[in-house]
Amino acid sequence: MALIHVSCDETSGDALAWARQEGFTWPTILFSDLERAGLTQYEAWPGEVRLVDREGVVLTKDEKEAFATISLKN
Repeated sequence: MALIHVSCDETSGDALAWARQEGFTWPTILFSDLERAGLTQYEAWPGEVRLVDREGVVLTKDEKEAFATISLKN
C-alpha cells in the first residue's frame, strides 16, 4: 500500500518543498499531472483522500478511515 500526495502547486519544486515542510514521506505529483500518472479514474481533488487496493478498487474516501487502515498495516 502506498500514499501519493497530489498538490495544487504550480511547480513540482513548490509542491515538494511544501510536502517536506509538512513531513510527507510519500511521492508527490502535481494535480496537472493526474492524467499522465493514470490517477484520474479516482476522481480525487487535492485535499481529498482515496484509499485504493492493488486492483484499483477504492476502499474508502474517508481520511480518518484511510489513515487508520494504513497504520494497521504498518
